[in-house]
Amino acid sequence: MNANTLAEKKEKVSQLNSVLTKSKTVVVVSYSGISVGEISSLRHSLKENGAKLFVEKNTLLKKAVEKDELKELAPVFKGPSAIVISDQEGAGLVQLRDFANTHSENFSIKGGVLNGNYCDEAKIKEYATIGSKENALSVLLSTLTSPLVQIALTFKAYAETIK
Repeated sequence: MNANTLAEKKEKVSQLNSVLTKSKTVVVVSYSGISVGEISSLRHSLKENGAKLFVEKNTLLKKAVEKDELKELAPVFKGPSAIVISDQEGAGLVQLRDFANTHSENFSIKGGVLNGNYCDEAKIKEYATIGSKENALSVLLSTLTSPLVQIALTFKAYAETIK
């Protein structure tokens, strides 16, 4: 291998490491046997929900995750692998789970790191039921504010009956 090629690969590994460590959601998927049209559809769906899917060589990905909190991902880079990343916690998990359920023979979630914590396929699918962090917070806030809204409506109805 010549010096230029080696330097290019080292730079690519450095870029991959930077992108992966900055992401709050990193999921590795297997896509063997999925058509280009289906992958394009998944990419579009992920992009609409704040995530991005890309494919890179396993050897470069293994080097990129050798350090930091991503090292637990190294064993999952076997066979055809694609990476889903996002700057938002949990973004794209629902779309990945749904795609994996409809394409179970050819597509699977291998593992991932969500906000610095390694998760296997089952854990990622469990988090997918919640959706993104923003969605979870929205549900929590609506649950917390619901009683207050009901009290306000009760006072308003009472005030109208007094008039």
